Formats: sequence, C-alpha cells, structure tokens
Amino acid sequence: MKKIRSGLLRAGSIALLGLVYGAAWALCRCLDRRGQGATRYSGYILAIGTFYNPNWIQSHIRPLARAGLGTVVLVCDSEVRAMASEPLDNVRFECPPSWMSAALTRAGAKFVWTLRCALRYRPDLYMGYHIFPAAVSALVIARLFNRPACYQDTSGPLELEGGGWHAENPALAALQRPSRLIERAAAAVVREFDSVVVRGSGAEAYIRRLGYRGSMATITGSVEPAGRWRGFDSRAIDIVFVGRLCEYKRPDRFIAALAEVVKTLPAVRAVMIGDGPDAAAVKAQADALGVSSNVQFLGKRSDVDRLLAQSRVFLLTSRWEGLSIAMIEAMAAGAVPVVADVGDLGDFVENGTTGFILAPDDIAGYARGCVQALSSEQAWSALSRQATSASLARSGIHAISRRWRLHLRAVIAGSRHDGLVKENIGA
Repeated sequence: MKKIRSGLLRAGSIALLGLVYGAAWALCRCLDRRGQGATRYSGYILAIGTFYNPNWIQSHIRPLARAGLGTVVLVCDSEVRAMASEPLDNVRFECPPSWMSAALTRAGAKFVWTLRCALRYRPDLYMGYHIFPAAVSALVIARLFNRPACYQDTSGPLELEGGGWHAENPALAALQRPSRLIERAAAAVVREFDSVVVRGSGAEAYIRRLGYRGSMATITGSVEPAGRWRGFDSRAIDIVFVGRLCEYKRPDRFIAALAEVVKTLPAVRAVMIGDGPDAAAVKAQADALGVSSNVQFLGKRSDVDRLLAQSRVFLLTSRWEGLSIAMIEAMAAGAVPVVADVGDLGDFVENGTTGFILAPDDIAGYARGCVQALSSEQAWSALSRQATSASLARSGIHAISRRWRLHLRAVIAGSRHDGLVKENIGA
C-alpha cells in the first residue's frame, strides 16, 4: 500500500508540474514578445513569493525597495505582512483573502491576486522567488501584459536539478526522486525569462548550462551594519545555528559536531534558532550524546540579529544551500562561519581567513573549525573582523540596492531603448 501511495504521489506530481510548465512554455511561445512592448512606465515592480521569516523580507525586499525603481508590490501570504517588524518604505503588501486561499490553494490564490494587481498597478516588471509556483506565475502574467519577467533562483541548482525533487515545496518533494522530464520542462521555462537573478557563481554557471542566454545578475540578499563591533568577551553564545530544523538543513550534523567540540571545550555554549519537523529528533539526539546541557533550543525568534551579535561562531551543516542569508547576516554581525561546502557558500568563506568551509559530512572538520575559532580571543578576532568586512563589502544594503537598480532598469527598458529608462523608474 505504501508503494502504491508513493507511486500515485509521484505520478500526480509529474502530471501537475508537466501541465504547469508545459502551459507556461506554450504561452510564451505563442506570445513571444519578451516583455518589450510598453513605452510608458508605471513606477511599480511586482514580486511574488513565499517568505519564511522576517529576515527574508528585510534582506530581499528592503534593498529592492531602496533601488529607486518605484514601489514594490509584494504578493504574499497575510502572515508575511505581519512578519514585518517595522514599516517598509516603497513596499505595498497585497495578500489574497483567506477564503480565496482555502478555495484555490495558496498558489492559486496568489496567481489570481497577481492578475488583480496587474490590472490595478500595471507593473513595469514581474518577479518570482523560486521557480515553482511563484516564478512561473510571474512569467505567465508578465507575458499576458507584455512586460518583462524576472526569475529569482534563491536556492541555486536545488530548485531545478532532477525537477526540483529536493526542494521543500510539497509538489516538488512529491517527485521523491529525480525526473528528467520535469527537469527539462523546468529548464525550458527558465529560458523564457527576460532576467534570471542568482546568489552566486555556481548558480550562474548552472543556469547558463541550461541554455539560458538572457540577462543575468548575481545579487545576494542584503545585510546592514550591526553597529559597533563587539568583542570576544561580550558574546555569551559560542556556537549558533539558524534555520529550519529539517532534513534539508541537517541539524543532526550540528549536534554531532557539537558533541565533538565538547570533548575539547566542555563548557561550550550553543543555541539552535528555528523550528521544524526534526525538532523532537534533534533534542533526543542531544540527550543521547550527552550535550543537552550545552545547547539551548530557542525555536523561532524575532530577535535573530541580536542573538547573532552575541555569537562567536556560526555553524551551518546544510546538505544544500544557494547562498545562506543567515550566514552573511552572521558574518556581518561578527560571528565566524564554519560551514558546509555546498551551493555558493564558498563565494564568501575562505578557509582560515573569513572562516572555515568543510565537506558537508565532515563532522570532525566542523568541530576543528569551531575549536580553532574559539581557541583564543586573538584567533577569533582576526577571523571575525575579516568575516564582517567580506559580508558588508559584498552584501551591504547600499551595494545590493545599487546592483538591483543597475540590473532591473536595463531589463525594464529593454534593448530597444539601449538599456536606458525614463526618469520615473529611476536614474
């Protein structure tokens, strides 16, 4: 019975994804105007996506809103609006009503609501976070309204390889194993976008290998200076984890590495920030390894920035990443990164200079990196200052806002206008 259910789930996923990707590609082929028809600009950019925590909004939407391209219309779940701890200038939240989400699913409701926003605001550009379903929705509606579409590949190859079966989206996860059919269909859709934005060099190379020949930019999430740099003695947390407690983030490796660190530094203090389906298992693992007194489980928190500024080492043990926003925020706050060599983390972390980067399953290596960073104030301070400098230089909010401005104003204007835009969408 279990195999039958599994087979039905996979078949249903292939059918759904094949239909959505196929219909989106066919629509683009029929219209095939590449979003270059309009000559008047509204001063609105529409973004659609799923945002899991307040830091995502701050790191992705705030710099976009500061880019000087106009007002960002953010189509999202109502919970996202509540996440915003403070008002965001030049951002307008558009949330489908709960009855619509219940009737059409969240993805369906966002699609309908995006159509409504398209009629109301006539955005200059449509942008989707993650290929399915947000970016596909953005592409379809952009083509219907003859405007450019941008795909934000926030997770690197994870979203597309094997059809995206490793992603957290339930429809993609239901694939259960790679599907070449869905991978090819997704790649065909990616090639229809006017712009693709990635987080690092590895993701850019992957998208190019798919045959994408359009406009690309590498733009990370942004971080802001954390204020006065705080020293070793002022930090109460030795090792911090930030992320969902799920198989994708491999929190079990964090606990295993902590157990190795404890052998050398018995009084080490760790915290895990986040919640998820593996929470109970990870707590049980800490008990079994005898490190429950060394680690606190804080669950979801709204004060992650404050906690990072109190941390000495940021330990990331994920099996997949694009470019971790939590990591660059930790580096900006002065925490030394000890991370898995996955995704584009290597664009920021240089062994022995800005932190330590290890093979994903190297538990002993994680422990050595933590111990080395914590071995003395001098060792930690040198790594910490380099980490902060690297993060702010590449992902400071002013630099990221400028990248958005330069990239998107050229995409919005299109080649027929030689990459220049009218004054009302930013100069």
